[in-house]
Amino acid sequence: MFWPPIRRQTDMPLPTPVARALLALCLFTVPGAAPLRAAEPIYAALFTRAFSPDYVATADDALPGEPPRPAKIFFRVSELGHVRVSSGRIVVADPFVRIDQPPIAAPVPTGRHPVRLAVLQGTMGRGRVAFARVDFSERPVVRWETAKPEEVQRDAENPDGTWGFAVESGTAAFFDPEAGKAAAAAAKDSDGFFDGWLVNGQNAGVKEIGATGAFRLVVDVGPANVVAFDAGWGDGVYTAYAGYDADGDIAALIADFDILDWSRVKE
Repeated sequence: MFWPPIRRQTDMPLPTPVARALLALCLFTVPGAAPLRAAEPIYAALFTRAFSPDYVATADDALPGEPPRPAKIFFRVSELGHVRVSSGRIVVADPFVRIDQPPIAAPVPTGRHPVRLAVLQGTMGRGRVAFARVDFSERPVVRWETAKPEEVQRDAENPDGTWGFAVESGTAAFFDPEAGKAAAAAAKDSDGFFDGWLVNGQNAGVKEIGATGAFRLVVDVGPANVVAFDAGWGDGVYTAYAGYDADGDIAALIADFDILDWSRVKE
């Protein structure tokens, strides 16, 4: 079934794959931060700092060749709800196009886990979701690793075993794979199954202050639920990271939407 993309309320162009690759190589220094492992981006401190109420920074909004043009940025945290995990696995994917995507390889605790969005504020990318995070415990994250399905293997074409989840409807979601299976089965029985999700998510997004083209959805399906939201600037391929505590247990999962060139951001 063809599903039309959710249109973004902006005329700004989407980052190209090349631009995304360059963003991954950008340098961002956080004073006092511990050395980062190769598996996590150099701005990984923001995966926690962006959800702090005291985070304020300045970004250079100048075009190439122009003098510096500082712009204030900060984040508004949106408490979206709880994702229910019944199988001990979790998926991060586009819920309208890839509801049957395999879960990440790392097992996660069962139960209800809070989902928060870090929505960018200021003059650059205002109202766009920069990071979406689900917390499995209250313990602090000490390291981040790329979260990917088990079948992603290192080979000559992918020596680092890197992986990104594709967004084609402008939205992303966290959900238990059992919820994904139930939704996929229901969609086979009804061509209009996803219509209700689309309407409810858009209606909820319109009500959120300080968001642009927002989509917010928490919907029960099967033995669990789906928690969905708009993805940064829209369609693209994004990276998910699993955060581990000092004992090596998974404490969080984050979706990074490449919202800014963090090399041009200074606290």
